[in-house]
Amino acid sequence: MTATQSTQRHGATLWRAVHRAAAALPAIHDQQGLMWELVWQSNRVPVDRDGPLAWTPSPDGPRLTGRHLASPDEPQAARRP
Repeated sequence: MTATQSTQRHGATLWRAVHRAAAALPAIHDQQGLMWELVWQSNRVPVDRDGPLAWTPSPDGPRLTGRHLASPDEPQAARRP
């Protein structure tokens, strides 16, 4: 075997490995994006519950949830939905 043949074999082997790695990247990207989306969703507490403000436990620690109860002298236009 000559040096040229050996180099060509190593180059072909390297090319196949690079091609396989490049072909796997979209799947890896999709899985990592899904993982971060699920982490983001799991660390959230629903804020649309009715009632006064209250501390709700979450994976990140306690969070303040609920709605502000308007006082009787507060104008309607200043209230948030």
